[in-house]
Amino acid sequence: MSASNPATGRTTDKVFLEILNNRLNGITSEMGHIIHKASFTPFIKEAWDFGEALVNLKGEIFSYPRDIGVAFMATALMDELVEHFMKDCEPGDVLVCNDPNTSGGLCTHLPDIHLLKPYFWKGELLCFSWTFIHSSDVGGLVPGSIAPSAYDIFQEGFRIPPMKLYRRGELNRDLVDLFLANCRIPFYNWGDLKALLASMDVAEKRLDQTIEKYGVERVRDGMEDLLVWGEQRAKQIIGKIPDGAYEFQDYIELDITGEPPARIKLRLEIAGEDMHLDFSGTDPQVRAALNLPTDGKNHHFINAGVFNFFHSVDKSSPLNRGMLRPVRVTIPRGTIINPEKYAAVGVRFATAVRVMDIIIGALSLAVDSGTGTGSSGEARGILPAAGSGLLGVSLLSYIDARTGATKVNVLQPMWGGSGARPTKDAIDGADFAAGFLRNIPTETSEAEMPILIHKYQLSAEPPAPGKYRGGLGIDFSFQVFAPNAIVTARGMERFQFRPWGRKGGSHGSLAQTILNPGTPAERSIGKITSALHPEPGDVVEIITPSGGGYGNAIERDPKKVLKDVSDGLISVETALRDYGVVISAGPAIDIAATAAARKARPAGPAAEFSYGPERDAYEAAFTPEIQDALASALLAFPASQRQFYKSRVWQVVTDNGRAKSPRIKASEVAAALEQCRKDVTQVVI
Repeated sequence: MSASNPATGRTTDKVFLEILNNRLNGITSEMGHIIHKASFTPFIKEAWDFGEALVNLKGEIFSYPRDIGVAFMATALMDELVEHFMKDCEPGDVLVCNDPNTSGGLCTHLPDIHLLKPYFWKGELLCFSWTFIHSSDVGGLVPGSIAPSAYDIFQEGFRIPPMKLYRRGELNRDLVDLFLANCRIPFYNWGDLKALLASMDVAEKRLDQTIEKYGVERVRDGMEDLLVWGEQRAKQIIGKIPDGAYEFQDYIELDITGEPPARIKLRLEIAGEDMHLDFSGTDPQVRAALNLPTDGKNHHFINAGVFNFFHSVDKSSPLNRGMLRPVRVTIPRGTIINPEKYAAVGVRFATAVRVMDIIIGALSLAVDSGTGTGSSGEARGILPAAGSGLLGVSLLSYIDARTGATKVNVLQPMWGGSGARPTKDAIDGADFAAGFLRNIPTETSEAEMPILIHKYQLSAEPPAPGKYRGGLGIDFSFQVFAPNAIVTARGMERFQFRPWGRKGGSHGSLAQTILNPGTPAERSIGKITSALHPEPGDVVEIITPSGGGYGNAIERDPKKVLKDVSDGLISVETALRDYGVVISAGPAIDIAATAAARKARPAGPAAEFSYGPERDAYEAAFTPEIQDALASALLAFPASQRQFYKSRVWQVVTDNGRAKSPRIKASEVAAALEQCRKDVTQVVI
């Protein structure tokens, strides 16, 4: 068995390639476990928000672990960082960077600190080892460095452009001192960085052993051949998807700025073994921290949904950047997923999660169109309904009374439920976009912080109905005891628009944040836009959304409905209302009454997607056609002004959100935009 590399004409023994792939995966896995065991902050040692890989001289990851670290970083592209490093690269050097504006899109916000170390064999530069951590604080406007309401990157913390942390084995102490002086947790940050450095030292030793065993030429050739292998597998998967163009869109909520949501639009094009992700028509960058800095590239936060799909279809394929070689992207500059420099980007992962949702939606249209029908005549599918659509990371900061030092710790990375699958129910309390990110044990949180966790459980909100039900969200409630404490939360989405259901399945629920629940002082506070200042004794409750359902609920197996009732997930009344299942005392299924109830309301044709009443109402007044016309007309304006004028036109079209249908036609949008510009110009003059 062999694999052919068309670029070189070389034929590589496939058995050796499998052996090499497993060996390199073992190296990167060992790197990850060192980071896990040696790190200092709970977000690293408990939640596992870190990554590690081996990278070729073009900046492509050719080996990534399967068992540890953040999975979606496996396709990260480091071309510009590698190019910068290779101008002056020597043994013992280590490059450090956290700056989105000078890393070619690798760094996506300032808390992500990346290290790159060259690997030399007998004087020849063969590859690099790479690691990153998400630091719990790098300075900036709020503890934790991420405030959704920040409007430029200068508010978000300490920026490190690509520079040497080590030069020929000597630590750049001035740089370290400057960085640590500008963050709230210097001791912990330096501890985490030392864990990364230790893992890279071990990678160097393991690569030495690998080359000594197999020879430098076989290993050097194998690095490229692994990427070719990944590319070939991706092409085979794409080739089975019917050719065509498939469109989908969804929104990032901008209630934190009082503006209409930002639309992300995708046209997915399949042609043979090639895939094109065209995001033309996506809304402008925003004056909030939700911008995703991709530099217009085939970025790991853009292609994560595709990469996850590839590995769901073929779990045996290698984890490397080669799988994205057949995928091309178009992302207009100045949009929320390709902003100009200096835009705020702290909450960029909320936008990345939405991009994953959108890709899943478009791929489901593409894949389902070629899967035919089952024996019952229903369409077969592969991809799920929408999951919760958020990663709501909450943090607590307080002043240690004993030392006077500021402490910052992550309370919990909050996911909701996943979307239901075409053949089975969803997963409760976990979403497919999580990428190995784990929860933080209650015992760790209470040991590290002056809090008492009241609840960390599945939400009591009923799951989204469907032939296969949506996954339950999470209910997290904690009480704060420290004076002058600060709670921050980022990535809290789906407060306005619900996760969508698929093929007749219902939409999921909305997120909630409640202060002092169950008391006379209870109030809903929505998203925490900057910082919440609880009084000692206050309780904060965060409830994340459920995922969407899949298939018509009338077709759900009555035994599963009975189990949901028995488990307390739904009521007897809900069983009848949503599923047409009559539950009698016992509880037990009343078979005759259920048959009659279901006969009275046959399933009928299934809606492709169920978005929920909030989005339906929004798009009734601000239609996709009007949004298309506005996105096109806004291209004539500077990127920094587009969101401003989009909001002005939205006010005209929807009467400040009150209209139930558009007040102008799509053909009149350009004129309305020009009038808004004139109105502003007259005020300025």
